Amino acid sequence: MKRKFVLLAVAVILCIGSVAAQAGDTEFALFKRTIAPVMRWGENGILTVPKATTLGKGNFFVGAMGQQAGTIEGLDLYLTSVSLMAGTSDDVEFGYTRRQLIWEDLYFSNLSMDTFHMKARFLNIADYLIPQAAIGVNAVSLVDNKFEDRNDILFNPYLAVTSTIPLFTSKILFSVTAVAETIMNKDQLGKYQFSGGADLNLFNFLYGFAEIQGFDPNIVNSQILNAGLKLRLGPLSAGIGMFNMKLTPGEGDNVIDQYASSLLDLANANYMATVAFDIKLGAKPKAKK
Repeated sequence: MKRKFVLLAVAVILCIGSVAAQAGDTEFALFKRTIAPVMRWGENGILTVPKATTLGKGNFFVGAMGQQAGTIEGLDLYLTSVSLMAGTSDDVEFGYTRRQLIWEDLYFSNLSMDTFHMKARFLNIADYLIPQAAIGVNAVSLVDNKFEDRNDILFNPYLAVTSTIPLFTSKILFSVTAVAETIMNKDQLGKYQFSGGADLNLFNFLYGFAEIQGFDPNIVNSQILNAGLKLRLGPLSAGIGMFNMKLTPGEGDNVIDQYASSLLDLANANYMATVAFDIKLGAKPKAKK
């Protein structure tokens, strides 16, 4: 009974408490890790930052992720997520995620969280260089995990812009992504947040990526940095990432100089890991010049 009470308190912090925690860097990063789907790391998303690219028509994705969620009563707590995603067209994808809090001794609570996702790409002139753009939304229930009343649903709408650059060959791809997003509940919009990142795809086998959450150009140490690596073998992939890394600002006369001389703080960093499986039923679209 005591464990259930503790988990209930944690769930309230992760879900409802996130509605008010819109301005802080750590709170925003926690919120995104809690409601974002398990994405194809480095492909249709970085880690928790979505990209404008999509799964593609007729393609399906199943991904599982676990992340450290702190220590309570001497036991480590983990937040686990399983996502199912489908590409209904080349530019639209839908997803569903179920989350569960578990203890290090594999004690499962009866507390869970359902989240629904949608992303639609509205700008796709070319696969390379010219930016692609998409809008999307994550939706999570704030009342008993039910989606019956719109006022009881927390929406996280976003705009993502991604540019992909081939490095000498189309088998080595570098892409950068910028995202603007907010929180909406009861028709009220929250503060706008900005995130971004970059990823490198080597021969569809090795992926490296890094993202910044809660970027504020006026506050150098406002952001949280996440980074990771992924290996892909056919339809199977596995990755590991670090999150909650902090950038300590350096000295300089402007923001660019301060970022250039900043130091990476790993003291409070945590780990996440993912495994995924792709089911590609649709034909791969030809690259646009």
